[in-house]
Amino acid sequence: MALLSFLFISSILIAVTLWKRFTSREKIPKGLKPLPGPKGYPIVGSVPDVPEKNSFIKFADWGKEYGPIYNVNLAGHNHVWISSDQISKDLLAKKGAIYSDRPHIPALLSDNRTSSQYLPLLSKNEGWTRQRKFANTIMKESERALFHRYPELEAKRMLVELMDDPARYNHALESFISRVTCRLAWGHSNASDELKQRARELLIGVSPTGALGNKLPFLMSLPDWLVPAKAWERRRAATERKFFEVMQGQVESDMQEKKAPQSWMRTFLENRTKWGCSYDLEGAYMVGMHGIAGALTIAAPMQTFCLAMCFYPQYLPMLQEELDRVCGDRLPRAEDRPNLPFLRSVIRECLRWRPPVPTGIPHYLTQDDEYNGYHIPKGSVMHPLEWAIARDPQMYPDPEAFNPLRYMDSSYPTYQEPLTEYPTIINISQFGYGRRVCQGQTVADEDLLIGIGSIAWLFNIKRLSGDNTELTEPAVVADPEKVERMSIGINEKASISCEELNTGIEPTPTKEEVILSKFSYPGSSATMSEKANKKEELKKTVIIDPTLDFTTLLIAKPLPFKFDLTVRDGVRAAKARKFFQESEDNGDYKEPREFWGENQGRDKKLGWGKV
Repeated sequence: MALLSFLFISSILIAVTLWKRFTSREKIPKGLKPLPGPKGYPIVGSVPDVPEKNSFIKFADWGKEYGPIYNVNLAGHNHVWISSDQISKDLLAKKGAIYSDRPHIPALLSDNRTSSQYLPLLSKNEGWTRQRKFANTIMKESERALFHRYPELEAKRMLVELMDDPARYNHALESFISRVTCRLAWGHSNASDELKQRARELLIGVSPTGALGNKLPFLMSLPDWLVPAKAWERRRAATERKFFEVMQGQVESDMQEKKAPQSWMRTFLENRTKWGCSYDLEGAYMVGMHGIAGALTIAAPMQTFCLAMCFYPQYLPMLQEELDRVCGDRLPRAEDRPNLPFLRSVIRECLRWRPPVPTGIPHYLTQDDEYNGYHIPKGSVMHPLEWAIARDPQMYPDPEAFNPLRYMDSSYPTYQEPLTEYPTIINISQFGYGRRVCQGQTVADEDLLIGIGSIAWLFNIKRLSGDNTELTEPAVVADPEKVERMSIGINEKASISCEELNTGIEPTPTKEEVILSKFSYPGSSATMSEKANKKEELKKTVIIDPTLDFTTLLIAKPLPFKFDLTVRDGVRAAKARKFFQESEDNGDYKEPREFWGENQGRDKKLGWGKV
């Protein structure tokens, strides 16, 4: 009976989709032309042509074929993809009045556009306005207070965890970010495991390739007993609400006992009536959502850093030389920022080379518009395609290479002065456009400076011996469906072989190689002749880019991989343990708190869901 009901409803929805498609064709105003783009198929549009793995590469390839702005029909919805930073600014920033809404996310039970629960996903309305004012206040306060030294405190714990169990580097890096964010949000780090889980589950709920309700929206209109994905979302939302409520109550209790550390929640509670919240728990959601947003995104560039150092090892000794010169026998601090331009270059390049949100956070167009003679219809979902924007060869020569020197040498278009301030990640395109710019970018900046700087200060990072995977001229194509786990992000049939690359012409040194040849340091890169010999040895083998094994959700993180993480010397290791022990003796580290009982409440009404 349930199956018959499902098929009946599906048939009705398909019929409605067909009717809408053929009776409400978009009328193009006279003098304008439609945006170019792939033709697609009936009903589903271009959905079959978009791989779930590394779909951002497919969209970037279409941008090369159809131009820097084009549209794609995805199951009846018009999606506009922008591969140009300038076009993104022209539309999403300069015309922010009509481009600042967010599209509906069907898998969430509460409407993300109006519920005032998810600030980054809210449309432009009163809730969005008051929450942005609150966010602006707490970010400025945190920045002035050097983020209360929370990143520096948690970096000590992270380093000891990495020394004790380097194989669990992913856990240590994500815990570092989650603990810092927990302290900023509520003053304590003991809820960091729960915050990570809340972030994981929400990411599934909002990702196009995550929750089933985003792939088949009509399912969300059916009863929970018929759609397990809907029941999962209802439990996730209820658990999230209770978690935010409990954390707010903890800070209220701390304040009554006059022992509340500085936090965003304390700022909210000290001026509770000032913010004009529309319901009792809006403040809990304002703070909680900033916590989740931080826990979701900032660990990704730290994981990318480990990946980059494995495949571009020539830069780690340069980074360590700078840290040793500036920091000496201590860990990096916030005050070191002006004197660490190469560290900032490495961080900036991590975000460019492997952007954490490669498809960009989508905007929603609220009325018809035109651009350079093209008609953009109302209701279009607008994507500033970060993967393509970060690969503009005019701005980023040799864009597929990880090269932090592009911010340090004046011959590159990305070079800026003074080096005490630049390079910086503040206001780069990865943080969004116009009125939707991420307000937590200064937190990300501080976390990455202290986190990555501390790792490089203490550790050497190397690929495992015997790993012969080569990164010469990586083939970057989009369909990885039939590729084995280590054939990452690449279609074997579309890959480039070394034999095809061997044209008989001696390779010309890249600008990167010319600059690096001026430096002498341990671990210098191979000479051109050595590289040529390697190419000869790799003839008739397929070149696979192993740096593209990413998660498929909206926030794209490198999947865990194996590498050697070893301390640089025993003296540093002893100092790192001493730094940690001093903070532990001071009572700075608390045991993780469990909120839902045995087995994290997996079998209870509230608790952790399957991810």
